Amino acid sequence: MTDEEIHQVAQDYMGYFTRGAEAQEAQFRAVETLWRLCRDDAALGFRVIWEAVNLVEADNMKALSFLGTGPLEDLINFHGGEMLGTLLDAARENANFCVALSCVWRNAISENAWGQLHGALPEIRASHGRVEAR
Repeated sequence: MTDEEIHQVAQDYMGYFTRGAEAQEAQFRAVETLWRLCRDDAALGFRVIWEAVNLVEADNMKALSFLGTGPLEDLINFHGGEMLGTLLDAARENANFCVALSCVWRNAISENAWGQLHGALPEIRASHGRVEAR
């Protein structure tokens, strides 16, 4: 995928969130495309999620949680061990990404990946001024 295609999938994915029942074919395709990428190509799935996170306004917690409980959760479910370091580094770099990653649910995430994620996030959130580390 080119950078332009990555941007378009991210934009269409967020369009699905904002348009809801009014979503167009491109938005539906973006949801399926991102799910497939999160399953089959972790690095490319991450790039689309990163792009989408950077399209979201910082105070739009609903949109960030949509990314966390959707593609980020899928990415961890399919590639937790492989991608967790990258995801935590992204959360350290970007407050929006940190918020989205904080919205991931336990679900089918391995115990090891969940322990690492759950252990690292309080300090990362605190570094962004979001929530105090304990």
